[in-house]
Amino acid sequence: MELTPGKIFLADQRGLAESSVLSRYSTFNFEKFYSEHKAPVGDLFLCNDESINGGKVTFFLSKEDSFQIFFPVTGGIDVVQGNKEFSVDTGKVQVLNTGKGEVLEISNPYPNDRINYIQLGIKTDFFLLRPSEMLYSFDFEKDQNQLIEIISNPKLPFKLSAGIFAGREEAIYRMQNHSNKFYCFVIDGAFEIEGRLMHARDGLALWDIEEVELEALSNNAIVVVLEFSF
Repeated sequence: MELTPGKIFLADQRGLAESSVLSRYSTFNFEKFYSEHKAPVGDLFLCNDESINGGKVTFFLSKEDSFQIFFPVTGGIDVVQGNKEFSVDTGKVQVLNTGKGEVLEISNPYPNDRINYIQLGIKTDFFLLRPSEMLYSFDFEKDQNQLIEIISNPKLPFKLSAGIFAGREEAIYRMQNHSNKFYCFVIDGAFEIEGRLMHARDGLALWDIEEVELEALSNNAIVVVLEFSF
């Protein structure tokens, strides 16, 4: 098959930052990690895979006016923005509007367990929605072998979906707008996505496409899908 235009971001080519607090893998250029091949994809400038040790706290400095999307994978996180604290557990996604220069405090509420979450950042000039309105829930166990639409709000410049699949199960993602970009991040397992073999923590950006075919190649394969304007 003829491949659609796109770019794979391999897990083992990400930037790694480690400390006594956390380990962070960055798909795109972030802080001290820089490669000419890891430039942002349109307005999507951040895809970090972070693990925080038990009871520890880290800080995130927003370099852009942006939406920051927090997707816990194991455990949960507490995020402090200004004087408000948001608790985000697995099965939930929190979106926060952050201004350039704003600092978020992100902590692991479990004293003895390491937690893991995915953080996505999308540039925006839009500041209307309150954070309390942007906590979303989903249930992988109830809705298996399909892409669950988690965030689809006409006020937001992106749409977020995710799914858990058994081996050989297939799905088709239909773009809301053909001029949008498609980005997916494999959390677990393996997939074939538009003719490309994807493993855990690989990312894939596609454009000029109307629909995307996904097939899980392993059991309990999990993928997150982001459609966004640019």
